[in-house]
Amino acid sequence: MIIVPIDNLREGMVLAKDVASTSATDYRTLLMRGTFLTTEMIAMLRARGIKSVNIVGDREAVMAETAHHQEMVEQAELIIEEELELPEEEPVAPAEPTPEEVKNQHIGHALNELNNIFDENHEVKELSQEAVQKVSHIADDIIADISNDATYLGNQMIALQNYDDYTYKHCLRVAMLATSVAANLGLSRADAKDVVTAALLHDIGKSSIDHDIIIKPSKLTESEFEEIKRHPYIGYNILKNSGEKTFSPNVLSGVLFHHEKYDGSGYPTGIKDKDIPLIGRIIAVCDVFDALTSNRPYRKPWSVAEAEEYILGASGSHFDFDITSAFLRAFNPYPVGTMVSLSDGRHGIVIETNQNVLRPTIRIQGENSGEEIDLSSDFRFLSVMVTGIYGGQYPKFAE
Repeated sequence: MIIVPIDNLREGMVLAKDVASTSATDYRTLLMRGTFLTTEMIAMLRARGIKSVNIVGDREAVMAETAHHQEMVEQAELIIEEELELPEEEPVAPAEPTPEEVKNQHIGHALNELNNIFDENHEVKELSQEAVQKVSHIADDIIADISNDATYLGNQMIALQNYDDYTYKHCLRVAMLATSVAANLGLSRADAKDVVTAALLHDIGKSSIDHDIIIKPSKLTESEFEEIKRHPYIGYNILKNSGEKTFSPNVLSGVLFHHEKYDGSGYPTGIKDKDIPLIGRIIAVCDVFDALTSNRPYRKPWSVAEAEEYILGASGSHFDFDITSAFLRAFNPYPVGTMVSLSDGRHGIVIETNQNVLRPTIRIQGENSGEEIDLSSDFRFLSVMVTGIYGGQYPKFAE
């Protein structure tokens, strides 16, 4: 299986996994595993904002998918024939959803609920108890899904970074990143849930900021930036107004302090070092990473490598070094199956991830095809690095 960007899809490629939409109002499966892609299907996926899909990676797997598809058709035809002959037969109970379908349902539910809570067209004063419960359930689902699937985070971060980006989608991605960081730091389940809950709501205060400022495509004026800097306090007050003891002090701290910097140059209070609560230091790293790698009205997204280099360079000034280290251990930007470009001009497929997620084991494609290099331990390749997702011509079926 390889992960192929939408611009590199070609007619005849075969889906290795279901493709689901990421619309908050219409989250559903668009194409099923085993589908042979057509030009029209690829155009539809592009129009839906899908960034990449999982493609079957060898001819044997393609044949297996074809056989699987044919078997499903034959079974369906048989069922139809049996139903025609035995109309009184008891209805068959619907099949239980697969783990992947359950996780898709969780994401769809989260997008829909957060879209309602973060409604860009009105100012939020407080959260209803119903909304609070929904956020709690979303946090539980995120923790469970990411804990049970090591590849889930990387794949969903790619899927959720659409061009129609809104505050609620940003908060969901930050929450997913923060979940992995919390787990890497060994936080308890209760503390991890506080981290995820705060991340889901960290920008709720932007509901009170002029939306034209939020989406402004050019540099903010000094007065506009001062307006933006109010949103942590506003978010803190929204949570406080939502009921006595509704949110823990940890969650309130995460919303209030997520823009503080380790050297004291952040806002809204200018506290520094370990005086910034742990939850604020965690969200700060995840928030900046997602902002840098997402499409914005005023700039194109940075590559993962560029964003992680920035975060590394800002450790000790903007970020707590320990949190930065946990983030880099926790988030794998190049899951197995990703085709990547290397700084020496070659490209290949990630076949194994390593402790340093930026230096995986690669199977080279094209010239010297089949050669495997471990960027983390092979001293011959110390100067070689992954520069990003491969942007060239993909084979119809990976060799």
